[in-house]
This record gives sequence, C-alpha cells and structure tokens, in this order.
Amino acid sequence: MTTPTFKTRVSFTARRFLTFLKVFQRSKRGLFGIGIIIFYTVLALAAPILTPNDPTYGLFVSSDYATPIWFKLFGSQNIAEDVYPVRDSGFRSSSSLFGKTRDWNFTATSSPLSNVTLQYSNDKGRPTNLGGSGLGSAKIMFTRTNPRVQATTVVASLTKDFYYPFQAPPERFAANVTAWVDGGEFVPIDVRVFVANSSGPKFYLWVSPTVETTSIAWLTPTSPIDSYESGLKTRIEKLVGRIGADPAKVLFPTQSYYKYGVEILFRDDKPIEVNRNIVVYIDDLGFRLYGNTYGLMGTDHLGRDLFSQLVYGARLSLFVGLFSAVLSVVIGLLIGLISGYLGKVVDEILMRFTDALLVLPTLPLLLVLIAVLGPSVWNLIMVIGILGWMGFARMVRSQTLSLKERPFVEAAKAVGAGKWHIISRHVLPNVMNLVYVSLALSVPSAILGEAALSWLGLFDPTVVSWGRMLHDAQFFEGTERWWWIIPPGMSIALVSLSFILIGYTLDEILNPKLRQRR
Repeated sequence: MTTPTFKTRVSFTARRFLTFLKVFQRSKRGLFGIGIIIFYTVLALAAPILTPNDPTYGLFVSSDYATPIWFKLFGSQNIAEDVYPVRDSGFRSSSSLFGKTRDWNFTATSSPLSNVTLQYSNDKGRPTNLGGSGLGSAKIMFTRTNPRVQATTVVASLTKDFYYPFQAPPERFAANVTAWVDGGEFVPIDVRVFVANSSGPKFYLWVSPTVETTSIAWLTPTSPIDSYESGLKTRIEKLVGRIGADPAKVLFPTQSYYKYGVEILFRDDKPIEVNRNIVVYIDDLGFRLYGNTYGLMGTDHLGRDLFSQLVYGARLSLFVGLFSAVLSVVIGLLIGLISGYLGKVVDEILMRFTDALLVLPTLPLLLVLIAVLGPSVWNLIMVIGILGWMGFARMVRSQTLSLKERPFVEAAKAVGAGKWHIISRHVLPNVMNLVYVSLALSVPSAILGEAALSWLGLFDPTVVSWGRMLHDAQFFEGTERWWWIIPPGMSIALVSLSFILIGYTLDEILNPKLRQRR
C-alpha cells in the first residue's frame, strides 16, 4: 500500500472542501448567517474609516443626548447641527491672519502715542505635550512712539464674524484661548474673550487677571470657557434675571450674525521709560457651537458618538465571542477525548468534575469571578471560555466511547499503535464534525455572556461593547431614546442568530443522520 504524498493529501483536502462549499451554498439560512457575519466583520474592520471618533475617550464630540442627524428629514424646526466658526484655531499657518481667506480680523485703538501691529510667529506656540496645537501663534506687539510718554490703555482685538444658520439655538458652546506675555512688567496686560451678536453688546466669556510679569508658562483659563460651567451660568442668570437661564440659548437665540474674539488691553500707565516691544502671543483661539443633532446615531450622556460605539463594539463582541468559544471547545474536546478513551479512574474523576461545574449557576459564578479577577477583556474571555465547555465535553466523551470500539481502532491497537496516536489520528478526525458545529453554536452564548456581564456593569472600562452601550442607556436616561437601544440590541441578536444558522447548517451537512441526499 502506497503512502499518500503531501501533495496528494492537500489535493484531497481541497476537493473535499470545495464539495463542502457546494453543499453549503445550497442552504439559504447558512448563506444568510454568513452574510450577517461578513457585514459585521467589515463594519468592525472598517471602524477607523467609518468614524474618526474614539468610542471610549472621545468625550463631547457634540452635545450630550444629541439625536441622529437624519431626524431633520422629518421637517423638524427644532434641529441644530454643530457649527465650527474657526477653521484654524491653532494658527498653523499665516493664512489664518493675513490674505483674502484669513480667519481673523485685527483692529487696534488708534493713538498717536503708541503703535500696535499684528504679525505671525512660526516659532512660538503652546506645546502639544501641554495640550496645545504646537508651533504657530498670533503675535501682537505694542510699542510707545515716545519711550517716556504713556499711551494709557490701548485695546487690540482679533475677531471672527460668523453666521449661525439654524432657527433653534445650540445646546452648548465652548471656547478656548491661551496667551504668552513678554514685557508685562513694563506694560500690564489683560486678555478678554467675548461673543456678541450683530447689534448687541459684547458678553465677556473670560477675563484674565492682569499680567504684570513676563510669562513663564502659557496663560489659560482656570475654569473651562463652557456654557455648562457653573460660573458662566451664574453670570448669565444675573444678566437676564432668570434662574436656570441657558447661556447657549441666551447668547445664540436664533439664526443671525455673531462675532467671537479676544481683546488684549495694554495698560500703559506706569511712569517708566519703555523702549522695547511688548509682545502678546495668542494661540489655540477656538470656538465651537454644539447642536442637538449629530451623526447617524446621535450621542450618549457624555457626548460620545453612538455610531462609533456601535462599530467598535462589533470588534469587541466578535473578538470575545470567537475566542471564548474556541477556548471552551478546545477544553471540552481535550477532556472529552481523554475521559472517553482512557476510561476507568480518569473518566470517573473528569466526569465528576464536569458534573460539579454543570450544577453551578453560570451567571452568578461569572459575576463572582469577574468581580474578583477584574473586568478586563482577557478576563472576560477566560472566564466565559472556562465555564462553557462542560456540555461539549460530555458530547465528545460519548462519541469517543463509541469510536474506540470500532474495528479500525482495534486494528490500530493490533499493529501496536499507542493511545495518544490512536486518539490523535483515528478518534479526533471522527469527532471534528462535532467541533465545527459546537464552535458555531458556542459563539452566541459567549456573546450573550459578555453582553450580560457588561449590562450589569462588569465591563472593561477601556473599551466599548454592545453590552456596555445597553448598560449606559439603562443607567443614564437612554431608555426613551430608541436609537440608542435598538441598534446594539439588534446587533447582538443578529450576530447570535447568524452563528446559530451556520451551526444548524453544518450539523445538517456533517451529521450523517441529518444529511439530505441530493
């Protein structure tokens, strides 16, 4: 008898696989299951392309609890999208200050006693490791025309005019600015950030303390310039005389032209000689209006993109489901083979251990183990996998008990084959049909186990899964927002259904008792 070559074995395996595919493609439910898996796999792999937002740490990409952007298709007038008036808040190029396409307009108080100019600095800017945008800033210089004569107070302004196009006011606004003062010991400096509509007075969002030294660090607001900030809310309430007044709705009540900018006050009132330039560098001068609608699925309670959470959640749910299922199937396969073939004391010990685990309530045990080990992704995979092998092990054991009595196994023993050779070369190939089916049917329970643990709050805080989305919706007033609940819930159901359909199809093809003759 000639031993088949490697090429022959590969060719035979390839023909068997092609035959299997031909039979599989006749099953509509199997193809439907494959189609669902392909869809969610593409969704998971293309997540960085489909959305730029971080699902976990991308806080407040828009206002909290924003509705999906397609709500505006229903003709609602109470819809406002995000508005970004400033294109280059970090002054990365001089075109933001000069030229026809400039972002900012510069004005200064006219005085014969001083000269105030605007320049672009490409070697000064708040460093990125301090939260800034790096090199590049607006450089505003003050000079006395006569070094011995004070110019009193001179005001220089960088302003941005913009149009707010929505009838509904924004849900929130936020601004930022940072400054560096060179020469404050000669001429004290104030920095003030303001907004104003086309006909109303300025409202100062932030006024810096007077700077009377040369800076040793970038000057930034001590509290965020944000309409959610309590100090700003209090000032608005005093301005309008109404408790609970929303700064965003007071300052931007409807569509109109508005102005945002920064004022630099040079308080030249010291009777000393000043024969040098007083310089103020302005960087990271940003402003943003947050609407009440955003993206395909809106945002959660922290302003995070829900669509981003859905697509990245596909990664985690598939990853945990597949790896947990593989782990449980491998453990069950090994224990079932060893127990069934070796029998006697080994079989008794392994099966009693299996029975002990079978009678334990799975979900409470999962909760205890995750609470003790910590809710990391790998701990989830390990715990779900280790607690999911018992039923499959008993199935493999029963099949092995039948196979070891077959004539081909007796023939292998007669020619001197060892136990491990018989298990690996004769018994294992004949139980692989159980492995494929069980693997497909174990993934849904693993996905549901992860979703249940995450929904109960035992999720890895560094990642987002579909179960965590449902947890956040449950505990942060998202139950009335169906666009937050239905997509992750349907995704869990569809992916679980897809593996179940594939498992049933594999069982029909590989199980001789169910195989249909065609």
